Amino acid sequence: MFQRKPLRDDVQKEILNRIVDGRLAAGSRINETHLAVDMGLSRTPLREAMISLVAKQYLSSDMGRGFAVPPLDPVQFREIQAMLSRLEPFALSEASALSSQTVMELYNLINRARMKLGSEPIWPQQAEALTILVYQWSTLVMSHGPNQTLQTEIARLQGLAGRFWFQVARRGFPFEDLLASYSQLYELLRSGRTREACTHWQDQTMRFSEPAASILARPNAD
Repeated sequence: MFQRKPLRDDVQKEILNRIVDGRLAAGSRINETHLAVDMGLSRTPLREAMISLVAKQYLSSDMGRGFAVPPLDPVQFREIQAMLSRLEPFALSEASALSSQTVMELYNLINRARMKLGSEPIWPQQAEALTILVYQWSTLVMSHGPNQTLQTEIARLQGLAGRFWFQVARRGFPFEDLLASYSQLYELLRSGRTREACTHWQDQTMRFSEPAASILARPNAD
């Protein structure tokens, strides 16, 4: 529950968190009254936030039927990953050299993910760790790019991908291989080999998209 008058961005972030971790289940309709009570809000700021999330494709809306969480469609996931495989490497190629602080933050991000992903198989923590790794890695690297519009679109796509990554992680996604690939990408970035890093990042995105999409396609993936 919010302890102060929430800004619309705060409400959007909380709703998005619930979409990503499945508290607002894929394919389900949202009971606005229950959600407003649970979040400690009136329905007006809640609806304003959800309308904004519809515009960003995090939610869907039908006239007279309210808001819904889109299903976990493997086709949509593949499309998102295909776009990211082109946009992120391009943005990296246009970015200034990563600062030493960003390089350290990338190193720490991998280590935190390795600790959580390598622990006892408690899927909520592991799913969260994988989702954070994919999203925050992109955010850190993109922060050095000059094109704000491109950064915003990449962040939107990564936000859309978040709920997919969360769910595939709980279904046995081979995160060890992905983590090893991020470690290789880190070494390329750390040593300033940007062109090789762009190629690696593009290959990595597409290489791991298909096994993730296959997991989503299982009958119990939702």
